[in-house]
Order: sequence, then C-alpha cells, then structure tokens
Amino acid sequence: MFTTIKNRGFILAALLAVAAGFSSCKKSDNGGGGEPEPGAKGEYAVLFTVGESDYLLSANSLTEGSISPKGSGVDVTNIFTWGENIIQKGKYFYHLDPNEGKFGKYLFENNKLSTISEIPFSSFSYPYLGWHIWLDADQVMFGSRGGNNYAIVNTSTMKVVKTGEFDTKSIPAGQSRRIYSVIPRGNKLLIGFGLYDEVKKVNIEKSYMASADFPSLENFKVTSDDSRSAPIGALRNGYFSQLTDKGNTFILTHPIALGANMPNMPTGFFRVKEGSDVIDPGYFFNVSALTGNDDQLGVCDLGNGKVILINAHNAATNVKEWNDWWYAAMWQYMVVDVNTQQIVKTLNFPPLLNSRSAVVHDGKAYIAVNDPNADAIYLWEYDPIADTLKKGLKVEGGSDNTPIIFKLN
Repeated sequence: MFTTIKNRGFILAALLAVAAGFSSCKKSDNGGGGEPEPGAKGEYAVLFTVGESDYLLSANSLTEGSISPKGSGVDVTNIFTWGENIIQKGKYFYHLDPNEGKFGKYLFENNKLSTISEIPFSSFSYPYLGWHIWLDADQVMFGSRGGNNYAIVNTSTMKVVKTGEFDTKSIPAGQSRRIYSVIPRGNKLLIGFGLYDEVKKVNIEKSYMASADFPSLENFKVTSDDSRSAPIGALRNGYFSQLTDKGNTFILTHPIALGANMPNMPTGFFRVKEGSDVIDPGYFFNVSALTGNDDQLGVCDLGNGKVILINAHNAATNVKEWNDWWYAAMWQYMVVDVNTQQIVKTLNFPPLLNSRSAVVHDGKAYIAVNDPNADAIYLWEYDPIADTLKKGLKVEGGSDNTPIIFKLN
C-alpha cells in the first residue's frame, strides 16, 4: 500500500507516541474555543509523514471526507525536529528542540503554524523528553527520558520557572533514578520512578512511588515499592499512561520493549487511591494475563474507567527485527475496564501496524487505523454505548507511519 521508510523508524516511532498522552486524547475539552458540534465536527489537526517530511493539516470533521498533505499541509519537518518532544494544548503546540537548544510555542490556526515565542533551553544534558504534565492552565512541567531532572515553564510568559533534579540523596549507591510518571495532588506531587543499576547496566525490576511538596519540590519521600510490574508509567513523552476515575489514579506499566524492555514482567495497571500516596497493594490489573502474555501500549481514556489499549499480539513470533514493532501487522485495539479489571471488547479490525493515535469527543473515540491491506489510512469512530464502528475521514498520500490526531478545541 505504501512505501515503508525504515531508516526513519526511530524518529517516526517518537511521532507515533505523541498523541496517546497529549491532552487531545482526553475525554475533556482542552481550553479551546467552544464545544464542537455532534459528529466530531470541530477543529482538528493531523500530523502526517510523507517521504522524509512531516506535515500538519487541518481537519474539520473526522467522520467524513478526505485530506492529503499535497498542496495543503504545513511542512513542520524543521520545526518539530523530534516528535517525542511535542506537547500540545488546544491550538498551541510546544516543542523542545534537542538540536538547537530552544523551547518553542507555536499556534496552529486556519491551517497555518505561527511562531509565538522561542526561548533558549539547555537545562537537560539529554534533551529528549520522557514525560510532561500541566500543573495549571499556564505551567507545564517536563523531564528528560530516563532521567531524574525536571523543568517548569510558564507558557503564557514563556519563562523558565524552575529546573533541577529530584532529591538525589535517597538514590542508592551505584544506581540512578528514572522518572516515569508525575501526578499533581494539591500541594504534593506523586512521583512514579524506577532505579537503574549503573554497574550491571540493567533496569531494576521494581516500581517505586514517592511524594514531594509542591511548589518547593522539597521533602522528597519514597512511599512504596512494588515488584508486580515495572516501570510505573511510560518511558517516552506522549505515551498514554495514566487516568483518574472516581478520584483514584490508575497508571499503566510499560515493560514492553518499546518501554523499559523488561520481558519477564506483565503489562498492567497500578492504582493510587484518592488521598493516598502509595501504590495500592490490594490492586493490580494484570492485562497480560488476559491476553496470553501479550504486552500493551496505551491509546486513550474513554471515560468511566474505560481505556483503549493496543495489544502486541504474539510479538515473540511477529517481531524479527526492531522495526517490526512498528511495521509488523500484529496490533489489536481493545477496550479494558480498570475498575472491573476485564477486557470489555476487542475491536473488529484485522491485524494492524502500530496505531496509537486517537481523540475522544462525547464519549466516542476517533482512531487512526493503519491497515496494511487498505487503500489508505482511515479514522474510525468507535461508539462504546451503541457498540459500533464506523469508517470516517480518509488520510491519503503518506507512508506506513500512522498519522497523529490532535483535538484543537
């Protein structure tokens, strides 16, 4: 169907990661200009790869029509130089450029991308993002992949508020800390992390939770650890990894090779109860145990405790080289319930290429489906109430890499 571009596999893998954890993949509105009309009509953007270039395109509907970068897309190849470092909120895109040492703010409106501000940023020795969270409407906090550091930027003033490392005194000798998830809880931050053995050069197969005062980030305290799965959160920025339902926070683990590469551990959800700062010892949703020991990656939060995951079915057989994690037709969409700890449904698609891009509106998910036997990539609407799948917007003219969808309002 398309021409696979495997020499860009690592960079494009990062692009595939972006939409899952962005605010565009949440069921709530992201502070844009009003609520879209029913039928997923509104303002959306699609990030799409054609050859060696990346394009950002506008889309007013995800349920009908077709789009193509030919003659209409904005070439963002030299702006978003590392897809893993994109942060999106409403119509604004933010990007930490690892090559130029700058943090930029850009507005995407009327199919045009405008530079609002670019500021110097050289606080991270390894400038590839592993996570980000919004502390409030204007302040975003992020850290480098596989690191113990953080930065807080006020995106309204485009000023760096604070940078540094989380407490280093509590790290055991010969080890380093790797932050995987951060959860704001009033005047505290809960910090999910793992430890790395610098002597043996392996991840320690255990998940840890800590708390720290906010905004001072002092009084760092390790509150719990758990050996049932690891790491507690995602390795790469933009991977969907946590949700809150009924006050409880659920965090997806990523032992899969695209995460921390801990093949002996299952993929599952930990829980941190409302008002607690520890990993709940009475809860672990072992998703791998329900899928024949397959591993999963997050797609998005459907609401009411339901989550869409993609399942790497029989990866031991299907993955013969590293690029097969993206280009082997083995992935399955499925819906799970973190409260009942059950698989609700496996969506009726053929085996797909790595496809983890979705947005949610009015309880319906709009998913980028990359079927290698189809004539193009399509966005499909999944309605969990009516239990229906409908083919929607056609995305033409790209590569084997799945487009990323962003909800702009």
